[in-house]
Amino acid sequence: MKLIECPDMMVRMQEVHLPTSLAFCNPSIVAGEEGWWVLVRALDPLPYHGTQQECLSSENWLLHYADDFTLKSTRKLDDQKIRQTCPSARNGLEDGRLFLWKGELWGLFSGFRRENESFYNTMILARIREGEWADPVVLPSPHCHDREKNWMPCVREDELYLFYSTQPLEVYVYSGGELRPAAEKLGVNPKSRIAPIRGSLLSGSSQVIPWEDGWLAVTHHRRKAPLLKKLLMKHITRDSDYQLKKVLFDHYLLRFDEAFNLLQRSEAFQFEVKGVEFCAGIATKGQRVVISYGVRDRISRLLETRVDTLNSLIKVQVPRSE
Repeated sequence: MKLIECPDMMVRMQEVHLPTSLAFCNPSIVAGEEGWWVLVRALDPLPYHGTQQECLSSENWLLHYADDFTLKSTRKLDDQKIRQTCPSARNGLEDGRLFLWKGELWGLFSGFRRENESFYNTMILARIREGEWADPVVLPSPHCHDREKNWMPCVREDELYLFYSTQPLEVYVYSGGELRPAAEKLGVNPKSRIAPIRGSLLSGSSQVIPWEDGWLAVTHHRRKAPLLKKLLMKHITRDSDYQLKKVLFDHYLLRFDEAFNLLQRSEAFQFEVKGVEFCAGIATKGQRVVISYGVRDRISRLLETRVDTLNSLIKVQVPRSE
């Protein structure tokens, strides 16, 4: 299912533009008191070369829109201090999720570090202060993994929660500079699953936002394209976008109760293409809902719809017994 083809789904579609020669992708949106804020990652689409080079260029831009999506400002956010003082982000801040916490704009990133031929990713919190990223907090992997990505932030009663994964469900609360499992505090059932999704480790995509009497998020499942299709693209048609089509991203809308237990999900969907797509944001204002996503690491888009329209897609009940 392609979301843009669903009846009555799209109220508005807007493409994000930046004053840079880099490609841009994976926008993240939040609703503010005066309009909308959108964080966009800009990157060099060329592959890595050499062992000690500065690696992939990665910039973060902050755009401010009025309520009607008239662009009010565009600003490149300086991250040089974080790169210089935080070894985990030496080569940049990737795929940020923007969120409001205690009256300030924050980003939850995958910090990138390259050591010779090895890549490392560590989750990093940072706030926006005077046009730059400031006060970085390194969040160590709960499982001692070398590469961490796609955690989802959620602000609940002025506390910051971090969804490590949604299947299996694993949620942490950030308190006192430390991560603590949220299951005991909130009564989360870690065994609840979004059945039936076969072979399914669901990774985070958007933030987790308030939704009616609970919470809502967009998540994704990354899978390989069928072997014959990959062989056709690579060796017969020699598709120039092979690297961006050989994997498929299935997205799901997930609905949680007030204590973060899973309640419902949508069927799998793409936004508009089969291949690399990525959603890093969802925000609401009244009955308006805006989802921000990237297409094939080149295009950033904002899709506006309505609460009732999105609710009509969330039909699959999660068995409470699981």
